[in-house]
Amino acid sequence: MYLNKLSSQTPIFIINPIAGSKKVNAKKLIEAFLVAHKLEGIVETTHEKDHGKTLTRKYLDEGYRHFVAVGGDGTVNEVASELINTEAFFSIIPLGSGNGLARTLNIPLEPEKALDKVFHGKKSVMDIGLINEFPFFCTAGVGFDAHCAKKFALGSHRRGLFNYVKVILESYFNYKINQSGFCNQPQQYFSITFANANQFGNNAYIAPDAILDDNQLDCTIIGKHPKWYGIYMGYLLMSGKIKSSSYVDYYRGTEFTLEHKENILLHIDGEYVAPFSDRITAKTMPHALKLIV
Repeated sequence: MYLNKLSSQTPIFIINPIAGSKKVNAKKLIEAFLVAHKLEGIVETTHEKDHGKTLTRKYLDEGYRHFVAVGGDGTVNEVASELINTEAFFSIIPLGSGNGLARTLNIPLEPEKALDKVFHGKKSVMDIGLINEFPFFCTAGVGFDAHCAKKFALGSHRRGLFNYVKVILESYFNYKINQSGFCNQPQQYFSITFANANQFGNNAYIAPDAILDDNQLDCTIIGKHPKWYGIYMGYLLMSGKIKSSSYVDYYRGTEFTLEHKENILLHIDGEYVAPFSDRITAKTMPHALKLIV
């Protein structure tokens, strides 16, 4: 931390030290960058779940107006969720496993280049999504993706793409199709994704047409399909061609509803959320987050 000439625009860096599989000493890297470029910044590290929210609220209340999430999409959610419809700006140093929002925003994955964007990036705005009262910035969903998020969160797996793929492969062949009411119509599905950004992360394009500032959510429904088709579905996902599958329905809109016979298992920005309702509403909140990217 540098104590001279701090202003409301001094960036507050909030680091998740366990994000991603590549262990980078983010605190040391950021502090070295600040010294080398004679820049000001406050660097904080989270110690538990939701600590990023607490730190963001603290500095927001103290009058600071620029916050930087240093981690993955879960860290992004913690920090940005406190900045919705405020005068504060938001930036990202992507150090997660997938970095879905950072990739959609074309933020460099190299930390030094991302740091340069914090201080010299362009100002813009983006929409956010809401699942009932819970905000999401990248994707949220139910079905297989939520099942994997739960298994990953509650298991002994280390963070990282390799271990997440392992969970997917372990779960895929025994996973059963769901049935719910989607926008008041019966719907069988393998997964339903509500997308503000165009991808889960790692360039897995679940919603290739999604735009961050168009006041729309994209919704991708993967229906019942043969298990052997999974490999080809993976190819379509990574190549941005998921819409071309005959087992996929694709929608765009400002609001979607889902009703289930019991509380719905879901993920928000890749993080497992304990089931809390048998009815969810996914909707968009336009231009609710200010960016410096």
